[in-house]
Amino acid sequence: MKAFLPTICLMFLTLFSSQAQTAAPAPANPFPSISTLTNWASLNSQSQFDIAIRAVGFKFEVKEPSEGSTAYTYIRKVTVNEVNYTDRIVYRITNNNSASIISLVTASTDLVSLYTPQLATFKNNNCKTEMSKDKNTTCSCYESVNFAIDLCDERVKLTMGDGNKYFVSVAKK
Repeated sequence: MKAFLPTICLMFLTLFSSQAQTAAPAPANPFPSISTLTNWASLNSQSQFDIAIRAVGFKFEVKEPSEGSTAYTYIRKVTVNEVNYTDRIVYRITNNNSASIISLVTASTDLVSLYTPQLATFKNNNCKTEMSKDKNTTCSCYESVNFAIDLCDERVKLTMGDGNKYFVSVAKK
C-alpha cells in the first residue's frame, strides 16, 4: 500500500504535465490584419503609425525622404522552425499627408494564405504594378472605395535554397 500512493501521484503528475506540454501554443508570428493595415494607412501620421507598429514587435530602422513623400522602414527579427527571418514594413506618406502606403515584406509567413480570405469583400482587379510584371512573381490586386491592395508571392533564391518572399501593399487612395 505504501508504494500504491506514490505510484498514483506519479501517474497524475505524468498525465497533467504531458497535457500541459501538448496544450502549449505554437510559436506565433502575428501580422496585422487587412483591417488593421487599412486603419494604419488611414492615419496619415507617422508618429501614430510608429506607436501601432511597435506593438507588434517592429523597431524603427531608417527614414528616407524623397521628392513628394517620406518612407519610414521598420524591421523585426523572427525565428520560425529554427530559421531566422527579417520582416520589414515600410510606411510611406506624402509630404502633404494626403495619402499613405504600407508595404509589408516577409519570407517567414505565407501572406497570400493569410490575407486572401480577408480580401473577400474587395474587388479583384488585373494587376498593373511593376512587381506583377516579373515572371517570378505572382500577384493578386484588390480594390475598395478607399484602398488598393497588392498581394504578391515572389520566388527568390535564398542562401539555403529556393524560397518565397511575400509582399503586401496597402495604399490609401
